[in-house]
Amino acid sequence: MFIRYELSQTGRNRREHTAAETQEARRTEPDPAPVWAIPAPPLIGREEELRCVTELLAAPGLRLLTLSGPAGIGKSALAHAALAATAAEGRCAVVALDLAEVRDAAMVDSTLRALTAEGPRRPEGGRQLVFLDNCDPVIDAVAEGVLRLLAAAPWTVVVCASRTPLDVYAERILPVGPLRLGPEGDAVRLFTDRVSPYYRHGITGAPERAAIARICEVLDGVPLAIEIAAEAVGPLSPAELEGRLRRGEYPARGRLRDLAARHRSAGHALSWGESAQREEDIALLKRLSVCESLIDIDTAGQLSGIGREEIAGGLRRLVHQGLLTSVDNGLGGYSFAMTHMARSHYRQELERDPAALAMARAQHASVCLAFAERIGGTGIGAAFGSDPDAGAEDGRDARRAAAIARRLPDLRAAVRHLRQAGRYADVLRLLLVMAGPDGPGGVEYTAQLEESAERAVEDGGAEGRGPAAAALLTLAHLAARTGDPERAGAALRRAIALSGHGERNIPDGARELLAALGDRARPAPVPPPEPPAPATATATAATAAAPHDAGLTPRQHEVAQLVAEGLTNRQISRELEISEWTVVNHLREVMRKLRCPSRVHVARILGQRAG
Repeated sequence: MFIRYELSQTGRNRREHTAAETQEARRTEPDPAPVWAIPAPPLIGREEELRCVTELLAAPGLRLLTLSGPAGIGKSALAHAALAATAAEGRCAVVALDLAEVRDAAMVDSTLRALTAEGPRRPEGGRQLVFLDNCDPVIDAVAEGVLRLLAAAPWTVVVCASRTPLDVYAERILPVGPLRLGPEGDAVRLFTDRVSPYYRHGITGAPERAAIARICEVLDGVPLAIEIAAEAVGPLSPAELEGRLRRGEYPARGRLRDLAARHRSAGHALSWGESAQREEDIALLKRLSVCESLIDIDTAGQLSGIGREEIAGGLRRLVHQGLLTSVDNGLGGYSFAMTHMARSHYRQELERDPAALAMARAQHASVCLAFAERIGGTGIGAAFGSDPDAGAEDGRDARRAAAIARRLPDLRAAVRHLRQAGRYADVLRLLLVMAGPDGPGGVEYTAQLEESAERAVEDGGAEGRGPAAAALLTLAHLAARTGDPERAGAALRRAIALSGHGERNIPDGARELLAALGDRARPAPVPPPEPPAPATATATAATAAAPHDAGLTPRQHEVAQLVAEGLTNRQISRELEISEWTVVNHLREVMRKLRCPSRVHVARILGQRAG
């Protein structure tokens, strides 16, 4: 027999069935087939979890089973499927109570007391299953009522679906994890199933399937997040959707009519459970939302500004409530992960307070800079003393490499923040870790190293010279490795000039590269000083003629002129319809021919000519 209780604070669209009504129904109605009151789509995946739950329900001695996990992970759907399969065997009655809209603990208490006083009927040769769904807002009242029910009816087994466990001795906790990822995983199957039938023809190609697999990885295999994202396909292609999700956006659209309000968006799902949370825990989640990867206790402490014991307690509560998950950090301890859905929601909440957001991002950048300092190799002495490629195969430190790989999303986020803040010397400290021998590889960072080095010198003065020299030396090694000796020589000349060592005193690492590059890395001879011009007009004319006398080609002169107008390399590439890499090469030649150390000096010379 199956009976469903649906409790509601407001009574809208739902009805509370009293114990007396339940008793009357049992006397007057035949036992119906065990079906759920609200039809649900078939469960996709979860075969192993479903088998585990059904085996636990069949095991003797089980009294209380709680399915726990983050918001939207599919606890209720798994419980529904397992209880329906168990009830179909005909050896038990199932009573289900949905507590999603209940905020009054007294209502839960009175209902469970009525069920206890009624003396739940023991099915012949079987047991009674009581399913309590969405327990979080009234978890304390649920725990007390369940204890009374278990004592009054020894043949009753209680199953709860709750982000927060009941925390009683009789409880068996079964964490519900994400769907299986990968091109053939259950997450992709769910996504494909939830795409509107009108648009499924557009997701059958290999690129679209690959984008869907990446989307599911971004969303951590969380079913609710996947369903919401899949329903946006149509106006958005999978590739466009992936880009928006990576920026923290959840494209909004109307969902199915019969979905609960808490499942209409990621924000609704997370806000629904906040009534049971402490204010300080919500504040902590907002601060942690600036992190892009795993969070350790020290990082959490620096972002929150509270003591180690307090932060440990806060992290413990958030794991207990399914808002963080604990991960083995490989060092005999734990790190903590936040789902993409939770990170996006709490970051949006943080953005409502610009001052708090700016402080959190600044603290996050400080954490990343401290990590770069611990990793080492970011100073000019270290950079000039070693080849970034040296030991890449033999001496590569696997633990350092693993640490950088784990932090890479955070390092990239910190670089973006520091660039916006104009802190280019600090940008270089992070880029040197990312482009170094233990980083993921440096070729993709060459443009950033070059541009940031020049900006660090221009904006940072003496403080920026050291990181700029180290960055240019790293760039020289990378350019030499990728077969661009001209660029390597230019970067090495500039690095030597900034270092203050001079060519005779540079360490072996730079000396070997200098010898390998030969004349390409030799500083250009300095011409003898010209006599001062007799008049301002003559000096102006000489300056105006400098670009042409230096032998610039027409294309190089176009690039120089656009630099003087303040355009970036990317804007110049679009203006001239050439690749950004070609712009970089032209600009490098312009700087060499005009003997300019930076694009600012190029702009100055062109500006004087125009004047």
